[in-house]
Amino acid sequence: MKTIIVATDFSKDASNALEYAASLAKCIDAKLILYNSFMLPAHAANTLMPASGVEKMMASNEASLDYAAVKISCTYGVKTEYASTIGNVEEELDILVEKHQADLVVMGMRGNSLDQKIFGNTTTSVIRHAKYPVLVIPQSVTFNGIHKILFACDNNCKFSLQTLKMLNEVALQLKAEVQVLHVEKTKKLSPEQVLADAGQHTDVEFHLEGIDHTYRDIDGCGVIKGIEQGIDEFEADLLVMVPQRYGFWNSMLHKSKTCEMAARSRVPLLSIPN
Repeated sequence: MKTIIVATDFSKDASNALEYAASLAKCIDAKLILYNSFMLPAHAANTLMPASGVEKMMASNEASLDYAAVKISCTYGVKTEYASTIGNVEEELDILVEKHQADLVVMGMRGNSLDQKIFGNTTTSVIRHAKYPVLVIPQSVTFNGIHKILFACDNNCKFSLQTLKMLNEVALQLKAEVQVLHVEKTKKLSPEQVLADAGQHTDVEFHLEGIDHTYRDIDGCGVIKGIEQGIDEFEADLLVMVPQRYGFWNSMLHKSKTCEMAARSRVPLLSIPN
């Protein structure tokens, strides 16, 4: 990882995520780009607001980014830039990631509120949309190094080569131990399913060559509860998940486990696109 984009709305949670990202960038010698998607207030968008008024608001927004960038650069000794745009966060991040060839986007998470459970938020929306890795930092979590990575995955999921390569590179760069976690409800497997599971292990094994890693299976509980149990037992510093893609109608029936864990995890979550 050489370039990290930190999306901020200047909230307390976003500022905490920025501090975490700055510590990570210093650890791996990466560059930071602070980013804010500037949205016009509803009253401005619905009226004939003069261009000078919009420019004034944009200048104020960029001044806040500039101040934060200088502060982070001086405090952590990392190269820090900033960017501000007007528009949809997901679409603008796509452009920014491509422009800077960024390796990672970091975002904060406000916590598991009722509104978030029902409607989601900007962070979960980006996770669903993104074709780049997204690192979600929970409230009040500080960077103390990443020594243990828990990779929670579904035996039925087929990973692209790029996905597992990315996990390998992250673990190597951070010199971290990886535990591959499978959570399944208790059920009797057919011989064909046993062979399929063994094949999945072989695929993961190939891409974790050279990494200190183990496997762990948790049976008899829900996926989310099993992942939380795995985090506690492994004392993980980072949770890695691969969000599954569904068509429009299937997405109405399947709730993203990655987004759910992003909202409730007590450790940072790295979402890697498949």
